Amino acid sequence: MKHKPSSLTAYYVEGKTIFDNYGNIYVPYGVHSTALFQPNWRHSYDYKNFTQAQIKAARTFWHANVIGFQISRENLFPDRQNPDTPDEAYLAALDRAVEWTTQEHMNVIFNLQTESSTNEIMATQADIPFWQLVANRYKDNQRVFFDVFNEPRDFYDWNLWQNGGVHNGVSYIGMQQLVDTIRQTGAQNLILVQGQGAGESFDYYNFRHHLLNGENIVYAIHPYLSNTQHATRTNWEDWWGLAVRKLDVPFIVGEWNETPGSGCIANARTVAPQFLAYVQELHLGLIAWALTPGSLIRSNGDPNTPWDWTQLTSFDTPTYACIDDIVYPYFDPQAQGGGQLILQFLRIHSP
Repeated sequence: MKHKPSSLTAYYVEGKTIFDNYGNIYVPYGVHSTALFQPNWRHSYDYKNFTQAQIKAARTFWHANVIGFQISRENLFPDRQNPDTPDEAYLAALDRAVEWTTQEHMNVIFNLQTESSTNEIMATQADIPFWQLVANRYKDNQRVFFDVFNEPRDFYDWNLWQNGGVHNGVSYIGMQQLVDTIRQTGAQNLILVQGQGAGESFDYYNFRHHLLNGENIVYAIHPYLSNTQHATRTNWEDWWGLAVRKLDVPFIVGEWNETPGSGCIANARTVAPQFLAYVQELHLGLIAWALTPGSLIRSNGDPNTPWDWTQLTSFDTPTYACIDDIVYPYFDPQAQGGGQLILQFLRIHSP
């Protein structure tokens, strides 16, 4: 089965800019859904709250023009006895994500996520059939974008990132091979590629020598804050801002929020607005993580109550405590986070 295209809209890259085939500049602004990457996904709170109402709220309330869905190789190929046989129910859920999102005139990002399953630090050979299947299924619908690997991490080696190799005795494949795998299916869809350091590092003086080959590639930054490395404009400039300014390739903020459990910074209510102003100064789109309690939205405290997409987190307590062991969804009715700030940012800047 191939998923039928929902429109004739296509996207392409020229220099720093993404265009659609009508000549309009496209800047991605949106939110992530957590519906599809959890182990035992059918029974997760995230999937139970994956509804058309969620998708509609992403557009009408959150001003999104794109929704990110992290998806799992283990969910797609759950049968270890038949590793090449996909789960038809999971494919149907992916199709539903595309159908509902494009019906609301938004685009879809499918992102390969390993942190909830194998926790691989980089892609392996096993990810090749994943992208062969996903790219073949959606190559005729260019409103679906492919984000090849979520947050490469725990190493610093641009050659390994680009071309793969052996690290700590494990063989990895590079971002270039994932891009090539998708293109070999005939798919011309936009491809997103994250940097090192869990998606944050695009340090100009090294990264400029490791740009990937191919067309319609967008580099996606995950610039979570922390008190030690990522708290100031100088930090942002060093880690990725200089590359955004100097390189003739497109970047977006592919995932960001500020919560007590995501790269927490104690003075978040001061630094988070400064960060968003810096993002806008660089004219970057932003996709916020995520429509789940404790992140962009709050819960009433009852996990079984349907989630309210308009009940926002904010920095509204006298103190802001970092909590290392938060597991999302996080059902504290007073959960702190950047929901209100991000909604304001998207309302102002998203077309």
